[in-house]
Amino acid sequence: MSADRRRAVLAAVPLAVLLAVTSCDSSDTDSASSTEVTYPTVEFGKPGPGVGLGDQDQKIDGKFPEPLHVGQITPIGADQILGIEGDFGKLEMTVNAIDPASGKVTTRVVVGAGIWDPVVHGFVGKTPDDPAILAAEVWRPRGSRGAADFTVSTYSGNLLEPAEVELPEVARVHSRPGSHAVTSDGKYFVTWDDGLYGIRVVDLASGKESGAVRIVGCGPFTWMVGHDLFSVCEETRELLHVGIGDDGVPKEVGRAKVLPADFVSTRTTTFAEKAKKALLVSENGDVFVLDFAGGLPGAPVKPIGNAGDPSGRFADNVINATGTRLAIAYTDTIVHPDSARGGSVAKVVVFDAANLAPLRTYTLADLGVTAFTSMTYSVDGTKLYVLGDGPEVDGEAPQRLIGFDAVTGDQVSAVDLDGNVENVTGLITPEVRE
Repeated sequence: MSADRRRAVLAAVPLAVLLAVTSCDSSDTDSASSTEVTYPTVEFGKPGPGVGLGDQDQKIDGKFPEPLHVGQITPIGADQILGIEGDFGKLEMTVNAIDPASGKVTTRVVVGAGIWDPVVHGFVGKTPDDPAILAAEVWRPRGSRGAADFTVSTYSGNLLEPAEVELPEVARVHSRPGSHAVTSDGKYFVTWDDGLYGIRVVDLASGKESGAVRIVGCGPFTWMVGHDLFSVCEETRELLHVGIGDDGVPKEVGRAKVLPADFVSTRTTTFAEKAKKALLVSENGDVFVLDFAGGLPGAPVKPIGNAGDPSGRFADNVINATGTRLAIAYTDTIVHPDSARGGSVAKVVVFDAANLAPLRTYTLADLGVTAFTSMTYSVDGTKLYVLGDGPEVDGEAPQRLIGFDAVTGDQVSAVDLDGNVENVTGLITPEVRE
């Protein structure tokens, strides 16, 4: 080959090849990989005098890099309710603590729910370091290792360092409302598990799973009284009792075949925390208020009535903490509300929880809203709150939160939500840790 030809060939060698050769040569003398990246640790601290957070102005002091300051969570009050932003199955959802008297959001916590329904519990607190929000979170995808990786995270303090418990790879947390609970002492998170077909318990203090038990044919409800769990076994018409021992391990204690022969279970349920009573509106409309204050019932249980209504189908339902009042939302069609053609909620009816006697009916016009979103009772059970779309103003419909006295049914408040970023899609009641 001529000298001119050799020079032309060398000139045509890609730059990437030359760089690769250079990298190989340098690796002989340098043990560190050329692709190794080290990320700096960013320190942060509590804000001091003159430090502004959020929408507050802050002086520029000339220090570079500027120090990073992080605020503390505002504790959830006993007079507040929680509103969750985000639609069904969304990977990230925001939990808002709402002041029902003003409609203002005082605390926002973003969780990585990402399950069918959000598995979220909120707690009344006194200091920023008290547990505020607990969420079962799922991280996906995981390729050949599986479709999901579950954790149970408790948010408090600066929100950047939640207490996180990683669940086993086989865990599949059931997410329907009423299928999971936190014990009143705040020690255990208890959930029915779709992969296990049973109950999984997480010790929140030690930060690890403490036990699990497989119980096929029962669930998925977790009505908790202390460390005792009560649930349903539909096919055998039994109520189930599972105890959580001092070691955090769940064990079946007993069953009582007390449900009627025509009992049909349901997907969701609520619990009266103070009264230790469970509300279950079965799929055939029968309404059960089950009393677990003394353990399993010793005699057959009967429905207090049937929620059927010629004008529509029963949808959402809630019971207050004292077990004296319950509310049921009804659609404008007899088609099941879980159906794609299930219609829209047209009214909310409040009943006496002892005999299902109707006490008050609220149509959308009575509520002053154009669409129903959600409802819940206050922590003490004295007020019912209903959330819906208010009348449109300048092309936008604010979310309207209306409060009612649980005893008289009279309206006591009506405010627009203020401080949420996206629409609130569901209301839940904070819990009080003993």
